[in-house]
Amino acid sequence: MKDLSPFFAPKSVLIVGASRNEFTFNWQIVKNLRELMYKGEIFIVNPNADEILGVKSYSTLKEIPKIPELCIVLLTKQIEETIQELADSGIKNCIIQFDLNISNNHEELLLKLRQIAKENNMVIIGPGSIGLINTANFFTSSIIPVRRHIIQNHRKNRTNGSLSFFAQSGGLSGALGWWNPVQEFPISKVIHIGESVNVSSAEMVQYLFDDLETQVIGLYLRFLSKEIVEVIRSNSSRKPVLYKYVGPSNPLYDELHTTLAIEVINYIELFEFAKVFLWCPPPKGNSIGIIGPSSGAIHLVISEMERTELNLATELNSQTKKLILERVGGSTSPTGNPVDYWPPKKFIGTDVCSVYYVSSNALLEDSKVDALFLALEFFSEIEFDFGIFSSIQKRFPHKPIIAVLIMAEKEGRERIITCANKLHIPVFIDEVERAIRAYAAFVQYHLRK
Repeated sequence: MKDLSPFFAPKSVLIVGASRNEFTFNWQIVKNLRELMYKGEIFIVNPNADEILGVKSYSTLKEIPKIPELCIVLLTKQIEETIQELADSGIKNCIIQFDLNISNNHEELLLKLRQIAKENNMVIIGPGSIGLINTANFFTSSIIPVRRHIIQNHRKNRTNGSLSFFAQSGGLSGALGWWNPVQEFPISKVIHIGESVNVSSAEMVQYLFDDLETQVIGLYLRFLSKEIVEVIRSNSSRKPVLYKYVGPSNPLYDELHTTLAIEVINYIELFEFAKVFLWCPPPKGNSIGIIGPSSGAIHLVISEMERTELNLATELNSQTKKLILERVGGSTSPTGNPVDYWPPKKFIGTDVCSVYYVSSNALLEDSKVDALFLALEFFSEIEFDFGIFSSIQKRFPHKPIIAVLIMAEKEGRERIITCANKLHIPVFIDEVERAIRAYAAFVQYHLRK
């Protein structure tokens, strides 16, 4: 295995081809490092500038006072000569961030770069990479905008591990530098490698399996190789893999289905599913308790469950059933599950809060219930403090809780999400079916593993 850590946490970085023109990618990469307040040393080679964004610029490579741990190459001309000069200077790690397709001798140039790398024991990512992001140490080589507050949120929320995302798309990977999802969850590393001089997609995915900060791996795949399928097959029992494949159907795609990796239907589910895998305790089974304000919302949950391996928890113990039927009211199922509290006795938040508190504790305490789904149709008159689930979580730390907000008023929705972020409870907004698919995939993964 190559040591790929210098590409994510270099102590010093050299940028060859940084620009003073603030409307270019070659300027943006310096801005990103400055905005993130990267703690390592930054060196720039640009003979036409004295400094860029306060970073001293050198005219030639020979003037650099020390050998940097990583070099980022942004040039479009004389690339072979530049890489050879970097090799002669002792640089061992390099990422080429422009597309060789502009060159007429594309394949020949790739072969020459591979030869230089081999002869000088260099590790070269790219060409055609848009860069990498590592939120753990505020480092990025991205050539498109990365926002500091987004990176801070990822660092702040990584209590139980993080998602790392590898994409065979520069645009989709780069977008994570500014994307701020409705529910905050931690992302550790974002990777786009472009073509391969001597670092393959399979090697990069293997790096994520070995990375201590990565708990869940998300993959956007346009191409498959035997090597990447085998890496996933060999390691996916260690960490869950969520993937979206957009390439043609082929035998390798069929092989990928025989691994523990989980295919998602929609691209955004790479991230929505990840919340469940990051925040929920491993499931003990597939029997679900449901609490909701109407039969309509509850049957949305149940009908989608019927498409999966999830079941409605039945045959609750007599104490659970008696407690729910006596204290909740509404049109609750005579079996005690699902809990349908419509119509509520009053349009008062404290009354509805009591319904969720009593029902949640009762269902989660029952051995027949493995997880709890909360259907929430909030308007201001019945909104309650979602913080009640803090004590419920502490009482039942081994049972997952998932919430679905259905047509909730804006202010209440925002308060629920803010609280759920702190409690690490996954919330799905107007997406009952997606919530069920996410939890079903979670259960399937753990049961198969």
